[in-house]
Amino acid sequence: MDAAQWDERYRASAGGVWASEPPAVVREIAGPLTPGTAIDVATGDGRTALLLAARGWGVTGVDFSAEALAIAADRPGGDAVSWVRADVHTWEPVASVDLVVSCYLHLSDNAAAIARIAEWVGVGGTLVVVGHDVENIAAGGHGPSDPAILYTPALLRGALDDRFRIERCERLTRGAADAELRGGHAHPAIDTLLHAVRVR
Repeated sequence: MDAAQWDERYRASAGGVWASEPPAVVREIAGPLTPGTAIDVATGDGRTALLLAARGWGVTGVDFSAEALAIAADRPGGDAVSWVRADVHTWEPVASVDLVVSCYLHLSDNAAAIARIAEWVGVGGTLVVVGHDVENIAAGGHGPSDPAILYTPALLRGALDDRFRIERCERLTRGAADAELRGGHAHPAIDTLLHAVRVR
């Protein structure tokens, strides 16, 4: 989907496409980190950026949908985040940051895009990427049905070089108990998680 299609989807959503909270695994990883600077890639309607800002992070939320960013900025705490309308293929931060998070960003060049956003992580900083795994199609989970834009652990691991220490890179299954994380969808779903730290 391009920016215009996402704008239309958000216009029709009556206040947001996704759930109000970031994925549980993102909250789990970010929770113990000392707040610093962060970028929320493909922030959408801002759920991850807003949570980080509420925890004391200086957050930039980047998305190419103006409608999504308008919803995000209008939410409680939205004035604490710097919202940027931009494409992750071309945008660059002014400086590296302590945390880069990307939730459910699926592109035709996933590996290259992840390698690019990884460059934004400063030494000692953390990268968290979570998205739909290719096995999600067979599982009947919510999300894209094109395997070419879905994740695998091998794809995410291969996007990084030896400047990163990989803490976790694995498939995660979300069942009915996790339905609130994706707008109430109750079927099991399979995600891929990458959690890495830049060491040099």
